[in-house]
Amino acid sequence: MVFALVPPGWGVPTEGDGVVRSWRGRGSGGGGRRAIIVSLAAALATAAGASSASATPLGINLIVNPGAENGAGATNFSSAVVVPTGWITTSNFSAVQYAVGGPADLNTSDAAAILGGLNYFSGGPANGLSTATQEISFDDLAADVDAGKVSFLLSGYLGGWGAQGDAMSVKATFLNEANGILLSSILGPLATTSRGGLSQLLFATSGLNSVPTGARSVTIAMTATRTEGAYNDAYADNLSLLFAEPDAPSAVPEPASLSLIGLGVAALIARRKLFKRRPLK
Repeated sequence: MVFALVPPGWGVPTEGDGVVRSWRGRGSGGGGRRAIIVSLAAALATAAGASSASATPLGINLIVNPGAENGAGATNFSSAVVVPTGWITTSNFSAVQYAVGGPADLNTSDAAAILGGLNYFSGGPANGLSTATQEISFDDLAADVDAGKVSFLLSGYLGGWGAQGDAMSVKATFLNEANGILLSSILGPLATTSRGGLSQLLFATSGLNSVPTGARSVTIAMTATRTEGAYNDAYADNLSLLFAEPDAPSAVPEPASLSLIGLGVAALIARRKLFKRRPLK
């Protein structure tokens, strides 16, 4: 996992703050934690529900177009740019089709490995830094948030091209009613060594954490940074932001299509509570 919770004024973490696991089998470990995260990853990759206009749902992905699937992606790595719907972008940030990749690029095999669909997010051509952002409001959860009853889980797949150091980070910034920053949760950026010098996407998660008291909205921001080459080869896919009530996992929705999410969140909650109850030796 690569994650950090950063209060205002703190620096951005490096990869050394967490453990990166590849779900293509490179460098991945076993055990109960992997089983929990795998169940979450599978569910998050298919749950692309956006928040309702009347209420913020629990246990459903709140990010709009979290996998760049709403529309066709760019068809080349030289000049094509397709702005992903639902995101405000800078420079040439783009959605790109897996199908245009050759053996050395992200390609359809990578898409199949993570249930990535047809497209992924990329920094795009001819820029050193590009971004994509969106804001999610949850005023309707104010009472529960201020009572400390709402937790969040941020996750996604991050990667790059070959041995190049281009890298993507994803930051969720929680804001109060006056747009003051309360807390930031950051995934990445990942070092080239974590990918073994290969073009691939690695799963990263913040783990389950409390939405800060006073929060009324959250901004999701992808930042793609190029270190070499002409194309900004910082990549991401299958982003997810889930809200849950830590004291009532059974209330996290909803029928069969969301069952894996409910099980995954419940498992993380149960694991946390187990450690809290375990007596010290």
